[in-house]
Amino acid sequence: MGTKLKAIMSGKDISLSDLAGKTIAVDAFNWIFQFLTTIRLADGSYLTDKQGRVTTHLNGLFYRSMNLLYNRIKPVFVFDGEAPKFKKKTLEERQTMKKEALSKSEAASTNEEKAMYLKRAAYIDNYIVDSSKQLLSLLGIPVVQAPAEGEAQAAKLSADSLVYAAASQDYDTFLFGAKRVVRNLNITNRRKISRKGITTGVNPEIFESENSLKKLGITREKLIVIALFSGTDYNTGVNGIGPKKALSLVKKESVDKLLAAYDFGSSYNVREIYEYFLNPNVLELKQLPPQGRIDKAGLVSFMCDEHGFETDRISSAVEKLDTSQGSLNDYG
Repeated sequence: MGTKLKAIMSGKDISLSDLAGKTIAVDAFNWIFQFLTTIRLADGSYLTDKQGRVTTHLNGLFYRSMNLLYNRIKPVFVFDGEAPKFKKKTLEERQTMKKEALSKSEAASTNEEKAMYLKRAAYIDNYIVDSSKQLLSLLGIPVVQAPAEGEAQAAKLSADSLVYAAASQDYDTFLFGAKRVVRNLNITNRRKISRKGITTGVNPEIFESENSLKKLGITREKLIVIALFSGTDYNTGVNGIGPKKALSLVKKESVDKLLAAYDFGSSYNVREIYEYFLNPNVLELKQLPPQGRIDKAGLVSFMCDEHGFETDRISSAVEKLDTSQGSLNDYG
């Protein structure tokens, strides 16, 4: 879920063509969760193959990844490892909510109601992770397995200039030190319908951390404190203090004074959480894993023979890339 910094952070709308030729670190779990909640049957059920295995995530990953490749964007997918101890309470709460949603879906009287609850019960298991990595390998897309938070590892790749930007919907990526963050990369050219029934266009946005912090008149350290006031995956925040009020506070007082003066809603020492955002558990990489070659035959075997996708659709998607870019080996 991340932290709520939208009220004070502003990016610049871009198009996919602005990212052509650039390497982008994608927060894999962030994207997969979105696929699992949005790509569903009418009653809210996952897409599955003949063996009953979930294929929703494969559908999303394949077509979204191909769209990036069509636009000559070079993705690197970063997968979550073990969550830090501070996140235990949040994960427990999410698990409880998923169980409640699943129970309510079973008692739902309409498909619409059932679908609403099933979307809230989405989760990522080992099969989904392993099959996602297998698909990405067949697409020739590098994968980085983070020791802990995927968004922290993506931010590290950005901070070290191994990638142009990190792609994630979570504002935590700024807290972990990314130089650039791209939001809405996964929903470009789509239409978003709000709960109020209002339809709006959604475009990719890019945030330059240095420029954003300069506009706010603060440092990254103080942005972390603002997030702690508002609430993160590691703490519930301070009641009655949102991002705008927290911004005013951090401009008046030092980090040390603020951390000592408030109860930030965690059973852990808030200073320890603050330090984790500054120095998360990440891999220190000198270079990215090499980009592979797209395996056309392997993709058809995996997606169609093994998981029941239509051969013509998968083949034509790959051939479209071949035709539009001259050669699949451009990505090898």
